[in-house]
Amino acid sequence: MPEILLVDDDPDLRGALRRLLERSGMRVVEADSAEAAIANLVTSHPDVVVSDVMMPGRSGLELYRTLVEHSPRLEGRVIFLTGAADEPWINSRVEELGAPLIGKLEDLAVVVDAVRLALVLSPAT
Repeated sequence: MPEILLVDDDPDLRGALRRLLERSGMRVVEADSAEAAIANLVTSHPDVVVSDVMMPGRSGLELYRTLVEHSPRLEGRVIFLTGAADEPWINSRVEELGAPLIGKLEDLAVVVDAVRLALVLSPAT
């Protein structure tokens, strides 16, 4: 069963995504901040990370660098969410990382599809 690390400061969104991912046969570990996500890496070994871009404290973009340094196998397995998908600076920064960016206002089932793609297209090493 794939393990997904879900990082977002919005508890309602985390809950909705957790339910969707669990119904799709995935185990979900939640974190409400980048710092909590990093702390989870001590005991958790996620197959895919779904992270908000803009959070209090460290951003999802900053988290990405730490995740990949800690677990290089996560490169290509991080999916970003944002409520500001129309912001050019967010799009360009995420594009530089080569990661998918999904708007929070889109159908959340798209996140499940993106996770499945990440699992298939970026085999863990």
